This record gives sequence, structure tokens and C-alpha cells, in this order.
Amino acid sequence: MEDPDGTLASVAQCIEQLRRSSSSVQEKEYALRQLRELVETRENAFSAVGSHSQAVPVLVSLLRSGSLGVKIQAATVLGSLCKENELRVKVLLGGCIPPLLGLLKSSSEEGQIAAAKTIYAVSQGGAKDHVGSKIFSTEGVVPVLWELLRNGLKTGKLVDNLLTGALKNLSSSTEGFWSATIQAGGVDILVKLLTTGQSDTQANICFLLACMMMEDESICSKVLAAEATKQLLKLLGPGNEASVRAEAAGALKSLSAQCKDARQEIAKSNGIPALINATIAPSKEFMQGEYAQALQEHAMCALANISGGLSFVISSLGQSLESCSSPAQTADTLGALASALMIYDSKAESTRASDPVVIEQTLVNQFNPHLPYLVQERTIEALASLYGNAILSVKLTNSEAKRLLVGLITMATNEVQDELVRALLALCNNEGSLWRSLQGREGVQLLISLLGLSSEQQQECAVALLCLLSNENDESKWAITAAGGIPPLVQILETGSAKAKEDSATILRNLCNHSEDIRACVESADAVPALLWLLKNGSLNGKEIAAKTLNHLIHKSDTATISQLTALLTSDLPESKVYVLDALRSMLSVVHLSDVLREGSAANDAIETMIKILSSTKEETQAKSASALAGIFETRKDLRESSISVKTLWSVMKLLNVESENILAESSHCLASIFLSIKENRDVAAVARDALSPLIALANSSTLEVAEQATCALANLILDGEVSKKAIPNEIIVPATRVLREGTISGKTHAAAVIARLLHSRRIDNSITDCVNHAGTVLALVSFLESASGRSAATSEALAALAVLSRSEGASGHIKPAWAVLAEFPNHISPIVSSIADATPLLQDKAIEILSRLCRDQPFVLGNAVASASGCIPSVARRAIDSTSPKVKIGGAALLICAAKVSHQRVVEDLNQSNSCNHLIQSLVTMLCSADTSPSGNLVDDDREVISIYRHAKEGESGESHKATAVIYDYNLAVWLLSVLACHDEKSKIVIMEAGAVEVLTNRISSCYLQYSQVKPLFFLLN
Repeated sequence: MEDPDGTLASVAQCIEQLRRSSSSVQEKEYALRQLRELVETRENAFSAVGSHSQAVPVLVSLLRSGSLGVKIQAATVLGSLCKENELRVKVLLGGCIPPLLGLLKSSSEEGQIAAAKTIYAVSQGGAKDHVGSKIFSTEGVVPVLWELLRNGLKTGKLVDNLLTGALKNLSSSTEGFWSATIQAGGVDILVKLLTTGQSDTQANICFLLACMMMEDESICSKVLAAEATKQLLKLLGPGNEASVRAEAAGALKSLSAQCKDARQEIAKSNGIPALINATIAPSKEFMQGEYAQALQEHAMCALANISGGLSFVISSLGQSLESCSSPAQTADTLGALASALMIYDSKAESTRASDPVVIEQTLVNQFNPHLPYLVQERTIEALASLYGNAILSVKLTNSEAKRLLVGLITMATNEVQDELVRALLALCNNEGSLWRSLQGREGVQLLISLLGLSSEQQQECAVALLCLLSNENDESKWAITAAGGIPPLVQILETGSAKAKEDSATILRNLCNHSEDIRACVESADAVPALLWLLKNGSLNGKEIAAKTLNHLIHKSDTATISQLTALLTSDLPESKVYVLDALRSMLSVVHLSDVLREGSAANDAIETMIKILSSTKEETQAKSASALAGIFETRKDLRESSISVKTLWSVMKLLNVESENILAESSHCLASIFLSIKENRDVAAVARDALSPLIALANSSTLEVAEQATCALANLILDGEVSKKAIPNEIIVPATRVLREGTISGKTHAAAVIARLLHSRRIDNSITDCVNHAGTVLALVSFLESASGRSAATSEALAALAVLSRSEGASGHIKPAWAVLAEFPNHISPIVSSIADATPLLQDKAIEILSRLCRDQPFVLGNAVASASGCIPSVARRAIDSTSPKVKIGGAALLICAAKVSHQRVVEDLNQSNSCNHLIQSLVTMLCSADTSPSGNLVDDDREVISIYRHAKEGESGESHKATAVIYDYNLAVWLLSVLACHDEKSKIVIMEAGAVEVLTNRISSCYLQYSQVKPLFFLLN
């Protein structure tokens, strides 16, 4: 080990001298003095002593058995070693406590002082000193110290200070401290010392009294009986040390919190004015540091205890402002109010809530140009406390803007200060927005003028206000640009504080997002290099903002920036690549395809690097790279159809077997994006087929996010015909149904899509129907449709899936058709009905197809839903008129019949108001004509009774269950609807006749009669 100044050798020599039994007392004392000097003057002496295995044992041995002089020197050296916690623990474990207590009890004043100093030093381990706690408790240190304080030592006040300090140290860690203290009569000792001790001793005494009263409230009565209250109030005064005043306030806080009589005693002893003065002392007397803050908080808490809560104090101080007799009294009251607002917390709020609006108005009323500057200064302090209080400020409008204005006011020069005060008052008096309060462009110019040579704190406030303006007001964006704000904002990106850089980047993002002209100005101001620096070296929040700003700033391929971002991906900084990848994703989304594909280009290097780091050892980087690539492929069809997508696909598929859920989710997301063009890119299709099994496994993951993203990937993968044929429906329907119930809107949309695409070209056999029924897929789709709330893509996929399932086979044994569940739970019909009015014709046709299947089992529930849904009847009528599909035409007619069963008046009114009644009649007659002339136009036999309606409320009513007319289906539904219109609308009769319906119906009747006449003889022959 190097020893350039000889410290190690000197320490070793001293310790060796002390170890020699042949060394005289004088030699040992000299060696100890030399060792002490080394420890106190050379930094590396501590490590030298600590690394010497015999140092502490030798010193403790000398403390235990040396001469008095040697003991004093050994105690002093041990005390010096305790400045380092590691050595302090070694000293404790070395057994120093018993000999120190022995030296403390000796008759030597010098020995007592040395022992007291070392005991104080060795007791400074704090609440986490578990080893020390056991040792001090085991050695009975606490009772000994109290006994020595009670008996008094010749050394007097110096040792009293050290011993009370040691007791203060031990109070937070030593086992049984308070019971030992009470048993030793600690209260009486402390009260006695309170009036006689030095300032440091008094501070320790007040601290111990405060803790003791909080530990045992019965102590309060002893303190009151000893008339210590007046002494504590006296110690609050300006003639005492800050530490004494703070701890005295702490003792009064504990006393008033624990004892009702004490509260009365403090008030009687003129304690309220004393406590108010104590709260404003830090501001009035320019006190700083932890004791100034403690004095303010303890005194205000004591006031709150006496007054019944902090809200009462705030209210009383606010009211007393009206009756102040002098500006000085007003200033003092405002100072006290500022202190109260500073420490107002959730406990005070729950006891009795203060109204911040009233407080704000009270303070605003104190702004008076005729009053001294001190009053305005104290008012600003109080407002700063109000706006800086998290509990109170949230109830105020524009509290953040007001907080920033107050901050600027405290730092501004006179002329600027007046402008800012006017803006603050306008904002407080609800005279307009921040933009109007600052007088628009003039305010922006003022704030920009503060960005240059101002202090860091002033710059932060000015930038933050500009940031608020740019978030709230579009005019401010051009105002910032016109006032020359862009160059200083870019400069702040390079030289400002972390907060100022973040706000500056946010402003620049808002400017770029507002106007292409402004964006060009920002770009020309060299903002990109500054943002790249922030992206590399900024805080986590700063990196995120920088990435977002770059996304808005760069609208074209920028080779230099892409290269720099790529370099950041492979460099040590930033450690997290998340926001670098965000920025690259944005830039690569606009680069020309030829640049991405050209080997050696910046864009090609970038995307190759992104693919490469998919195999990174860092989970966050892998997941984010997959996410960024997903974003690129989502927006770029040309890249999905290129060779890059195949290369990416190979790398991403390798991630489908990792353990990280985040990587699994993002890699599935990336696959979903690539598979969007699986039909066009056959190379992708060939590779992707191997992903089917892993994705099905991930779709069954217990982690919803993973299951959802895998389902999205499956939905796009199944666009490939071969994969769709290979897939087993039951393996996909069950996890997709779970996503339909629990996933996000996007996940649910893809879950519906995967079901629709999977089953579109398949026969819905009993196996699939049974799976759908057990999984509850239909009801999950309807529930999703209800929550989609007008999202066209979501509605389309849900209806597509429901339409496919509505074609499922009829009942077979114990298996019901998939759509039958809607008949069993008719309250789920409404979302499908509601989707008709505003949907596209294609979606309307799907909804009509689904609902028409329910006309037979739930005509009245369905009819009520159709009649009640706004715009539904005209929409159904339009599709019955315009559609070329027999299913839609007949299904539409069936829905209108159901609605007429509930309210024929509503049907007629809606058809007439939408001017669709006449067209509908024409369409129905045309349907009948086409049915007569083209038998192939009828529905096939399997579908005939699927869309049908009982002529009466229940089968068999009026004794007609055996008749062929009990159930109406096929084009006969058109006849039924025509009869409904003819019965309830006089105008319709004329239109029906003019449309030639009578002739068509006569022909149908004749045809039916002829068929019946031919069948009847055959019937008798067969029987």
C-alpha cells in the first residue's frame, strides 16, 4: 500500500509503542498524543487505524487499565475515531463503555470531560444503531447518566451538555430508554436543569422533555407543577440560540398536544403572542437552516393545538388582518399566516378543512399601494405558502401559474415586479386566463426578457410560465416566435437547469405542432443537436420530452440526425434506449423506402441496428425495440412488403419463447404489425406460419397484456388462407373470448376480428357452436359492441363476428345454435339494434342479418328495441329497399313487422317522416314479383324458417298450430308487411294498389290454390 506522507508508518509505530509492555507511562502518553494528532489532521489516518487489527483493542485496554493520564488520552483518541461510523462501531464492540463510565465517575475533572465527550461521540449511531442499542441497554448507560446529572459533577455545565446530548442520541435507539428515564427521575432533573443549563444543554433538555411527554402524557402534569411552561415560553425569545428556541417550541408543541390544562396555562401566560412571534422569527430575523424551519413549524403546531386546529389558526389570523392597528402588526400577522399555510397537511384538513379561495381573497385584499413594502412582501410570502401547499392549491384555479408568478415577483426588480403583481391580481380576481392576465404579447415579451441574464430559479419560473401559456393558448405560440423566444429556448436546452430544459423542450414541441412555419424556425435555430444532447444526458422525463419534441420537429429524412440517434443506440449513454428508439421510430416512419433498403445508408443502418438489438441482453431495450419496429411497420405498408419485414420477422419470432412478459407482449405487437400485409408479402407468409402455435400458446397466457397482443397477431396472421385452414377454431375462440371480456378496446376489436376471420369460410358445425356457447362468445361480443360507443372499426368487427355466428347450425341434440343465447337473454339485443342507425350499409346488413334470426323467438322484445331506437326504422327500411341480398330484404321486412307488433303507429310515422314508405312498398312488391318469376330468388330450404315469425303471440293460439300459416317466412313476410301498412295507413293503400300489388297477390293466390289442388288427391291416394 502506498504511503507517500508516512501516515501509515506513523500510525503503526504509535500502536506498536502502545502495545509494548516495556513502554513507560510517559512514552504511552506521548504515543497517544501523536496518534490523536494524526487522526485529527490527516484524512488517511482513519483508514490506517481502521485497518490495523490491534488499534482499537489496545486503546480500550489502556482505557481500562492505564494510568489516569493514559486513560484520558485513550478516551480522547477513541472519541476522535468515532467520527467515522465504521470505526465508531468497532470502538463500541471493543468494550469501551464500562471503562468510559468508570472514568466519568472518577474525581478527575479532565477525565470526566474526556469520558463525556467520548460517550457522546460513540452514542451518535441514531435509530438504526441496533448493535449500540443492545450494548447501551446491557451496560445500563442510561441510569448512570441520569444519576450523574442528578448528583452534579465538578465540571458542571460542559459535562451536563455532553451527557444530555448523549441521552438525546440514545433516546431514539436504546431499548428501555423511557422506562429507565422515568424510573431515574429524569423529569425532575430536566426541569431543574432547564433554568440553570447552558444554551446547548437547554436545547437537549427541551428535546428530551418533548419526547418524554409524547411517550407518556402523565409527564405533562409534572412539567406544569414545576412551572416549566413560563421558562419554555421565555426560551422562545430572540435572545436565545436558534437550537434552543426550536426545541423549546417543540416541547410546547408536545405539551399542548397532550394536555388540555397545559393549553390553558400557555394561553394565560401570554403564550399565543410569543408563539406567533416565534413563527415569524425566521422571516423577521433572517434566520436560516433546519432550526429556523423547526422553530416555525413547532410554534405553529403549538398554536394549532391551543386554538383547536390549524384551520382555526388560519381563520383567526385571516380575520385579525382586518383589525390590525399598524402596518408592522399586519406584516407580523401575514408572516404567521404564511407559516400556518406552509405546514397545513392532510391531518389538519381532516380535522377541519380550510377554504383556500377565502384565504386567497383575504391575502389579495392586502395589496395596497399606500401600505409599506414590508406588508406586500409578507403577503407574497403567504401566497407562496398557499400555492406551494399541495392540499390547498389543488382547489384553486390556475394555482400553478399563480405559484410561478409569485416566484418571479420575489426575484424581480421593481418595474417588472409591478407588472407581475398586476398579472397575479388579475388572475386571482378571475379577470381572464393567464394569457389575458399577462396582457397577451406584452406578457410574453416580459417573460422572454427574463430568460437571458436572470438567475437559474428566475429562468425556471419564466420558462415554466411560457410552457403553461403554450399548452393553453394558440396565440402565445406565434407571440413567442415573434418576440424572438426560440433562440433563448434552444440556448436553455444546452445551459439551463434540468427543469428549465424540460419545459423549454415542451414549448418547442408545442410550437412545432402548431405551425409548419414555426417548426421550420425551430429547426433553423439548431434545436435538433440540443434535443439530441437532452435525449442522451437529460433526466428520464427530459429524455421522454426530447424524443416527443424530435418527433414533432423532424418531418423529413435527416441523415445526420438518424446517424446520431443510431450511434446513441450502441453507445454507453443514455443507459436507457427507450426514448432514442422513440425518436428513431418517428424518423424512420418518413424516410423514403429506397433509403431504408439501400445498404450502408443511415436509415438502413438504423433499422438494422434496431433489429440487431432485439437480441440485446437488456430486457427493456429488447421490448422497446420490438415496440418501435411495430410502430414503423404499422404506418408503412411499403416496408411491410419489403425484405426488411422478413428479416425483422425472423428476429422477433425468436423472442416468442422468452420469459419476460414485456418482451412477449411487444414482440407479439410487432408481429401483428408485420402480418398486416401477409397477403401481399408471400415471403412473410411462408415464415409466419411457424408462429401459429407459439401465438396460440401466448393467447392463453395468464397475463392479459400478453394474451391481448398475441390475439392481435393471430387476427392478422389468419388473413393468410393456409394458416386459417390449419388453425383449430376451439384453440383460438376461448382465449379470444377472454380478451373480449377483459381487454382494451383495441384488443377486443382484434379478438372479434380473429373470430370473424377464422369462421368466415368455415361451416359452423356443432363442435364450434358448443365451444362458442361454453365460452360465452356471443354475449361477450354484444357487450363489446355496447362499449364500442360508435367506433366504426370495433363495431364492424363485432358485427362481422356476430353475423358469422348467426349462421351456425340449428339445434342438434343438447347443442343450441350460437345465436339462441340472444333469444334467452333478450336484454342484450339493444346494442345490436342501436348500431343500425348510424352504421355503414355493410354493417347495417350484418346487424339486420343477426337480428332477423330472433324474430321468431323474441318478436316483441326485438320489436320494442327497434321501435325505441332513434333512426332505426328508417335505416332498416332503406336497407330493405336498397340491398340486393334476399336475406337482408326479408330480414328487414321481418324486423319492421316485429316493430309494428309493438307500435304500428310508430312504424308508419317513421316511414312517412323519412319519405321511405312509398319506396319500401315498391321494393316489397318487386320482391314478390321476383319470387314468382325466379324461384331461385327464394331462400334455400335451410334458411327459410330461420327468418320467420309466428302469426300469433304463441304457437297454437286460436287453434292454428296445425295450419301452414302459423309461421310466416320467406317472401310471405313481404305480404305480411304490406298488409300491416295497408291496415294502418290510408295513403299506403293507394301506393300498394298503384304498385300492382293486387295483381301480384292474385297470381300468388291462384298459384298456391293450384298447388294445393294438385297435392290434395295425392294425399288421399297415399292414405
